[in-house]
Amino acid sequence: MYFASSWCPDCVASKPYVSSIFKTQQQQDNNNKLFDLVYISSDNNSNEMEGEMEDGWNTIPFTKIKERSDLKIYFGICAGKEMENLGISNEQRKGGIPTLILIQKENCTVLSLDAIPNIMGDAKIDDPLTHWKSLLLQSSNNK
Repeated sequence: MYFASSWCPDCVASKPYVSSIFKTQQQQDNNNKLFDLVYISSDNNSNEMEGEMEDGWNTIPFTKIKERSDLKIYFGICAGKEMENLGISNEQRKGGIPTLILIQKENCTVLSLDAIPNIMGDAKIDDPLTHWKSLLLQSSNNK
């Protein structure tokens, strides 16, 4: 799940990296994707959200405010300006946007609470997809 928005400068900076890694995955795996991307919008309106979407990305529709809010509350991930409306305190907030949470869909195991550092910045790793696949494999083996 990619928590982000069009108005956030850090999200604008992360989007090409997020997009690239998911396109690379599709190319490497001959469209047999191990990971799907779900965009969890903090945009101000549906036009902004639609402008952020790319081919192959999934989303929770902008009109599904409760569903998006529930995910933000559950994971404690939101934009600072959303905290009050969501009822998230500083103590409850685990991160802001952008955040990329990796989840194994079969058992809903969280593989990474934020994979953005894997794909950009000082902590970037050489082959994030291989790393993510190893997390997926470890999780599957721990069933």
